[in-house]
Amino acid sequence: MIKINVMKKENIKKIHHPERLISYYKYHWITVILITITGLTYNFLMLANPYFEGKLIDYINNNKSFDEVLKLVLFFVLMIFLLEVFRALKRYFVRRFANDVQREIRAILYNNILNKDIKEISQMNIGVIISRSQSDTHQAVEGMRKLTTEIFDTLTLFIFYITYLFLFDIKMTAYSLIPVSIAIFFAFVLRRQVYKMSSLEKKVNAQLVGETYEIFNNALMNRIYSRDEDNLKEYDITLKDYEKINIKSSIVSEMVLPIANVIALIGLIPIILIGSRYVIEQKEFTFSLIFSDTWTIGSLSAYITTFILLATKASHTAKLFSSVQKGLSSWKRIQKNILPYKEYENKNILDGNTLILDNFGIKINGEYLFKGLSLSVKKGQIIALTGPIASGKSAFGKVLLNELPYEGKATIFDKEIKDYTLSDIKGNIVYMGHRSELITDTIKNNIAFEHEKDVYPYLEKVSFMEDLNGMDDKENTLVGNEGIKLSGGQQERISLARTLYHKKGLMILDDPFASVDIKTEYEIMGHLKEECKDSLVFLFSHRLSYFPYCDKVLVINKDKSVSIGTHESLLEDNPTYQELYKLQQKEVNYEI
Repeated sequence: MIKINVMKKENIKKIHHPERLISYYKYHWITVILITITGLTYNFLMLANPYFEGKLIDYINNNKSFDEVLKLVLFFVLMIFLLEVFRALKRYFVRRFANDVQREIRAILYNNILNKDIKEISQMNIGVIISRSQSDTHQAVEGMRKLTTEIFDTLTLFIFYITYLFLFDIKMTAYSLIPVSIAIFFAFVLRRQVYKMSSLEKKVNAQLVGETYEIFNNALMNRIYSRDEDNLKEYDITLKDYEKINIKSSIVSEMVLPIANVIALIGLIPIILIGSRYVIEQKEFTFSLIFSDTWTIGSLSAYITTFILLATKASHTAKLFSSVQKGLSSWKRIQKNILPYKEYENKNILDGNTLILDNFGIKINGEYLFKGLSLSVKKGQIIALTGPIASGKSAFGKVLLNELPYEGKATIFDKEIKDYTLSDIKGNIVYMGHRSELITDTIKNNIAFEHEKDVYPYLEKVSFMEDLNGMDDKENTLVGNEGIKLSGGQQERISLARTLYHKKGLMILDDPFASVDIKTEYEIMGHLKEECKDSLVFLFSHRLSYFPYCDKVLVINKDKSVSIGTHESLLEDNPTYQELYKLQQKEVNYEI
């Protein structure tokens, strides 16, 4: 189950423009300042390596004493230690920033989904939801993390390196930076191609995963219908496509780095040609440095080392550009769903006890499912609804949940259905649909969620105790993904137990006994009548065996009208009901 603690809710409430990336930097301004301080200090200390390397060469070349060399080495070690400390601190703060932002974006996405209409949620593609909340969020935040990291690891480091090189000599540095600039431009130009190949690889990989899942999920069916060989052929084609794309993607992404590196290192040519002459001529530096006033072998070595570090960073900008490109693309996909925090509505329990329909009808895509229904029922009654397949039973349930439009008037507990808010639905209606909708958790948690009330009485009411006694972990038995470890009947009864556990004024049960036997159905029906004396219960089903125990039966006729009566009265004078009942009696008595 997804949980958002109070602190995290407070966090996402305070981010006023979550659809803007800059908002997260502003909100985490303290962390950003710490990143800046540690990043700049790290950048400055990065110059210690080439500087001390050059000084050490000069010390040895000038026959400095052992003590002087040792002091220099110890000071160098101290600088390297501080460098690693600030590098670690910078990475820690950047990672902390990224983790916090990722949690906040996912919390905001989850909050937005909670506040969507149930109809809108049901129409959403589960793959899209997962992609938005997991993959795209990760990619977007990873782009932010790498951009934040590279601001210091690349951009400011460039500034430090280039400034340092210009202190030695302006002309030579200007010449050497030309290939570096070309390398960066090369990486920038190829960023889209790298991203395109990466996206294509991801797409083919998703197809491969989908086909793998299908093969394993439908293994038995494929064997029975001799589809194994055909599936393997199709799978092999996808596998080869993935292999080709993977190779192309690897070539494109991997070739950018070495090519850019080679281009950047061409800048060594003017350095060696000009720098060696400076050393021979003992030319003075453009600006006075800590080294000395003239070029030496040590200063040239420090210059070359600094340039190589600069050139290497330039070649790595390809990965930076690619990461930022991926991050921005992912952000664009989720940005329209990143909305300011909206309070999730609490339950609102209404005082009424009657459901009234007046000239009620349901029309979908210009065609009536049924029309002209007038009905008044109240709490304590069980109302059954049946009709031919696709006659509108499930649609009626969706209307009562304010998910579908309707004609005429319809009030539940003295309030028009179309005026029902999410708070009203949460406080007054509980629904059990065709799908059991079990979560990957224990039987207990699937029924009670986080409530403390005992689940055993409700498992008894749905005739589950015999099943439960056969399980080693009893109510703590894990049901598996979507209840896969349980039979269809067990899933259905746990879902019904959950509905009874969270009983409300109006209970809508859409085909609740589809996967149970007749004996169990009768047992559950008896408990249902006893348990729901203070609730209005609607049962939608094409199975009529328990209809004699209902207070009223509604039948959707072939002419789109709705007949109302008892089981006995409808058997006498309603042709549709008679036909359905006789057909089921034949099915019950049929023997193989």
